[in-house]
Amino acid sequence: MSGENPKRPEEEPELPREEPDPASNVGPVVSHGVDVVAIDRIGDLLSEFGDSFRDRVFTPAEQAYCEAQGDPSQHYAARWAAKEAFLKTLRKSSPGVPTAAIEVDRRADGPRLSLDPVASDALDAMLAKRDVSPETVDIDVSLSHDQTAGYAIGSVTIVGTAKRDD
Repeated sequence: MSGENPKRPEEEPELPREEPDPASNVGPVVSHGVDVVAIDRIGDLLSEFGDSFRDRVFTPAEQAYCEAQGDPSQHYAARWAAKEAFLKTLRKSSPGVPTAAIEVDRRADGPRLSLDPVASDALDAMLAKRDVSPETVDIDVSLSHDQTAGYAIGSVTIVGTAKRDD
C-alpha cells in the first residue's frame, strides 16, 4: 500500500436527515413479530391429536391447502409460525385470540392474513393504543419452511401512520 489511510465508514460525512414536517404531525408506526417452529413438533401434534388439533388451530381453507401439499406438516408449521408472529405484533393486546381466528391466505401476490372479528378487534385495540388509524395499516406476511433444516418461520409486519401529540 502507498501509505494512505483508506477512509473508514465512521469517518464518512453524515448525510443530512430528512426531518418530519411539523405541519403534518404524523409518523410511521411499525409493529413486527417473528416466530420459528420445528416442523417435527407440528407433525407430532398432527399425529397425536389429528382433527382436534387441526380444527382448533387452523381454518378449513388452511387445512385444505396444507393437506393438498406433499408434506403437510411443513405448511402447517409455517402457518402456525405466522399466526404466532401476528400475536406478537399485538404486544399485550392478544389474550383470548385463538389461532384459528387468524387465517393465512395464499394469494398470487404472496400470503395475506384474514382476521376473524376477535383477532381484528385485538388488532384495532393495539392500533388505538398507538394512535394509528386502521385505514392507514398494511400487513405484510412472510413464510418460510425447510424440511431439511427442520424449521418453519413466520414473519408479520404491521405498518401504519399515527398522529403525534407534540
